[in-house]
Order: sequence, then structure tokens, then C-alpha cells
Amino acid sequence: MIVTELYEGTKLYLLVGGRGTRLAAVSNGPKPLVDIKGDPFLDHVLKNLRGFDITLVCSNLNYDRFKTYEERGIELINEGPPSGTAGFFWKTDLPDSFYVMNGDTFFSGDVNLDTDKSTVFVAEETVTNDVGYIRGKDGKVEEFVEKNPDAKGKELVSLGIYKFYNEDIILPDKLPLSMEYDILPMMNLNYKILESDRYDIGTPERLERFKKWFV
Repeated sequence: MIVTELYEGTKLYLLVGGRGTRLAAVSNGPKPLVDIKGDPFLDHVLKNLRGFDITLVCSNLNYDRFKTYEERGIELINEGPPSGTAGFFWKTDLPDSFYVMNGDTFFSGDVNLDTDKSTVFVAEETVTNDVGYIRGKDGKVEEFVEKNPDAKGKELVSLGIYKFYNEDIILPDKLPLSMEYDILPMMNLNYKILESDRYDIGTPERLERFKKWFV
């Protein structure tokens, strides 16, 4: 279970607005709504979160598919035309501190996200040339590396979970807005290593791996 206890009810924005094109062969909708044992993948993600005030972030592409979550009392933001992984920063009254997390990833085990600094959460993983990662020292991010063709060995790979303090964000005056390219590299960030198995369902192969694990 992913928890925060430092500030009970801290806002968490769960990104569910992707097109899901890589899963088109096995699904006709957004990745977070793929059926897993009779329930949408997103339901399993939501059950795995504790201590957060959760808001789903989608776009015009899939807003209608997520309306049922509003009816269940979960806040839903429709950012309108797709505007990038951080585009909703421009379209939302952001609180002083908040988390952002990808909605197509499940984390096993107990994971505590408590931190009082702007932080990118990472895992030590073996990387390939199509995986971005960070370099850092003593908990401070020094560099973001995107798709290094010479990558090999273990590096600190982002898990797609971030804690932000609003005062640390430098917000470019542009859309679309990328978390990875426009926001994170401009910030003074800490990193925190998490020990957890990660199940990203972004491809048919990864989806099958999760289904086999989720028994």
C-alpha cells in the first residue's frame, strides 16, 4: 500500500489522460480502465492508496469514460484538449504541496511517500537506451538523463511519482507542458529511493505480467 502520514489528506493528482495507443491491440480505451479480474485497473490503484485526497486528471479524449468516478465522489479534472503531462498545472489552483502519480502503474508492498521537500521517487534498476533516469548524490538530484544510447548497468529510474511544493515550481508560459522536460529539470529536487515492485501496464507484455502477478 502506498501511504502518506506526514500530512493526512495531502492532494494527489493521478494522471489518467493518456491515449493508450500501445494497448490498442488488447483494449479500446484508456490504460487505467483495462479490466483486471472484473474491475478497472484504476480501481486497484485507488485501493492501494491511503492518506491522500485524490483527484483524477484527464482530457477531452477520455473525460466521458471517467465520469463514473465523479459519481463515486472522486474529484475529476478535465484539462480540455490534451496539454502534456504537466499541462494541468496551468489549469488548476494547485495547493501549497501535492503529489503527482501516473495512473497506469501499480506498486506492490508498503511504500511510504512522506517527505517535506520537492522530491522525485526512484528505484535502482538496470537501464536500457530507451529509459530515462537521474543522477544524484546524497539525496539531491544533479542531472536528468533521457534515453542515453550508451546506458548500461543500474541507475536511479523515476517511478512516475513526485512530491511538489508549489514555491519550488518554475512554470513555463507554454502548452503543452511536459513534466519530464519542462518542469523537473528546472527544479531544485531531492530524490528518494523506494523498495517496491513496479507494474507498468503500458504495453501488452507488461499488462500480461501484471495479470499473472495479480492473483
